[in-house]
Amino acid sequence: MQQPVRATNISLGPGKEDLVLTDLWLIVRKRRWLLLATALGLALLTVAAGLYRGKMYTATGELQIQPGSASELKQSVGSVFGGGSTLDVIIESDSRILLSEKLLTRVAETLKLQSNSSFMGSQGAIKAALFGRRPVLSTTATLDEDPYLRNAVLTNLRAHLTIARVPRTQMITISYVSKSPQLSADIVNALESEFIKNNFVAHYSSTQQVTSWLTGQIDDLRKVVQDSQDRMVDLQKKLGISALDPTHSTIVQEITDLEKGASDATEQRVLVEARYHILQSLPPDRIQDGPTATSMEGTQGLLESLRAQRATVSAQLAQEQTYYGPNYPEIKKLNGQLKALDHEIAQEEVAVVDKAKDAYGIAHAAEDRAKGVLENRVHELYGQRDDIVKYEILSEEYESNRHMYESILARLREAAVDAGLDSADISVVDLASLPIQPSSMSPVTMGELGFVFGLFGGLALALLLERMDTRMRDSRQIQELLGVPAIAVVPQTNWKGKGPEQERAAGPEILWDARSPFAESMRVFRTSIQLSSTSRESRVIAVTSCQPGEGKSTLSMNLAAALAQGGKKVVLVDTDMRRPSVYWRLGLSDKKGLSEFLTGLEPMDAVIQTHKTLTTLDVISSGICPPLPADLLASEQMKNFVRVLRERYDYVIFDSPPALSVTDPLIVASLADGLVLVVRQGFCTRAMLARVGEVFRDVGVKVYGFVLNGVDASLPEYYGYLGYYSYDYKK
Repeated sequence: MQQPVRATNISLGPGKEDLVLTDLWLIVRKRRWLLLATALGLALLTVAAGLYRGKMYTATGELQIQPGSASELKQSVGSVFGGGSTLDVIIESDSRILLSEKLLTRVAETLKLQSNSSFMGSQGAIKAALFGRRPVLSTTATLDEDPYLRNAVLTNLRAHLTIARVPRTQMITISYVSKSPQLSADIVNALESEFIKNNFVAHYSSTQQVTSWLTGQIDDLRKVVQDSQDRMVDLQKKLGISALDPTHSTIVQEITDLEKGASDATEQRVLVEARYHILQSLPPDRIQDGPTATSMEGTQGLLESLRAQRATVSAQLAQEQTYYGPNYPEIKKLNGQLKALDHEIAQEEVAVVDKAKDAYGIAHAAEDRAKGVLENRVHELYGQRDDIVKYEILSEEYESNRHMYESILARLREAAVDAGLDSADISVVDLASLPIQPSSMSPVTMGELGFVFGLFGGLALALLLERMDTRMRDSRQIQELLGVPAIAVVPQTNWKGKGPEQERAAGPEILWDARSPFAESMRVFRTSIQLSSTSRESRVIAVTSCQPGEGKSTLSMNLAAALAQGGKKVVLVDTDMRRPSVYWRLGLSDKKGLSEFLTGLEPMDAVIQTHKTLTTLDVISSGICPPLPADLLASEQMKNFVRVLRERYDYVIFDSPPALSVTDPLIVASLADGLVLVVRQGFCTRAMLARVGEVFRDVGVKVYGFVLNGVDASLPEYYGYLGYYSYDYKK
């Protein structure tokens, strides 16, 4: 039984509470079929996807990158190339090369993937061409002949190929996924083989270019050394210098220093010129930063840093493009970054060559200046000193030229050896073996995961629908919104009571089955009304609702009947003169009613009708619909009418029109002691209840509370509350 409450002025309460665990459980129970449908639907989709995809096999191979294998011999030649790179940059660059078009094309041509049904599917080259959005006429087309077929093959390769670095190691793993275990292993092994071959050829070709240039420079240096030696020998023969032991004077030491400076300038010029010509002849992608006067040895240049960034962006693009497609915003962003990096790299490559050219010009000018100074000084000294000084000068010049020649010759030999050692930088740790077990999940496992994720998705959808649904279903929410208590909770009913149909032709429904849940709820309604009245004067009660169809007429009739069953003298007045329904639901006449009395056409006793079964229940119908019902209800006759009814009856029940439709219920409520608001579950929105609460508050209407009508007893939040109503009496 509801706790008795007093009539009070309505006030808008707080908004919705935060969702708690019990509310979540109620939502789950209420929308359990949505959760199950979502989970089962996603599970079926994942199972179907797994069956359509089939078993997938992953083959994996490993490579080791060893950048320090020939580091000692690379130091000399590295000065020509521009120094070494860090391990991270090398691994990122090699990862990019493994996904390059040139390398993948070699793999595809070696394995003839365009005609492999396991790779391209049952359609072979025709299907590949359709992937490229261009029909092909011949299934024997090669990758070089058909660019669309080439693009389809490379796209398919990249989509199933994964290049990853093992953290904190020098290892790179290569994995390929396909429906054929043999094909997966063949592709990984072929890619490893082609990558090692490509690495050897690239390094050997670059070093050979250095060797060719240094060989040409050595020929020139050999002639210089030979000329110096010939002049020294001629002077030696002239002086018979073999028996002499000349003393080194200050002038000779000065000439020696100038010779050393000229020799160093020439050596520096040769190396800088060699670097410039090499960089000029190299392809743009082989150009690397070199040490300059402002850069420190061992630091990473701007060009290598840009290439490392490009390798990272390219790897990310190759990985994500497989799953999201070219129109995905992140893919477009990565493509923009890639183009910007390509532009910066191209500019830096040109800048590197320009810097090398400038360095060569500076070195050449420095050499000319050093030789000019030496030549001028020699001319001065040759006229002042004897032939012994000339001999010393020629001897020092010869030794300087010979030292320079031997130094460059040693570098040439190291470059030749380094060309072969570079190939040892990459080694195969593991070849891809034939996968035995499929790497993909089974359809059953995928279905289980789909079911779990479907439950979470269904729960999220249920919470979203619950938050979006503003219709009021919970009495607690209505009570918090209006600030008034719930007088009663009336369950849904199909009126299948006991007894023949003809006995239930007319209302009130409480008389059809006294043991029904509806009858029990109406007795609870009656008890709450009786206990909420503080004196005998509080006997005039108006019943209304927010909008039509909420059951206010039904509850008015049954409340009046329940009070009459309790031995009270009750009158039910139908004040809804626009859409009356009380008379025909009770099987009474509507020819004489409230409108006839208020207009003076009939006396009060003539409009009062007594119920056929309940003799203590009188009914006054609305009568003929007048043109201005609100004016009649607000008249003095209506006030006198209510005063007379108070004297004659214990309870006066007004069946009023909906509160949001017309002003009639406000007029009737002002004449009554209190008001009862009928709210059908899931029928009124939060905005409607808030509006009706504001209307009642503005006019100062006393509200006993509200009745939640049409409650679904199967809902979890009302199971315990209404479950007892369905408990049958003992027979």
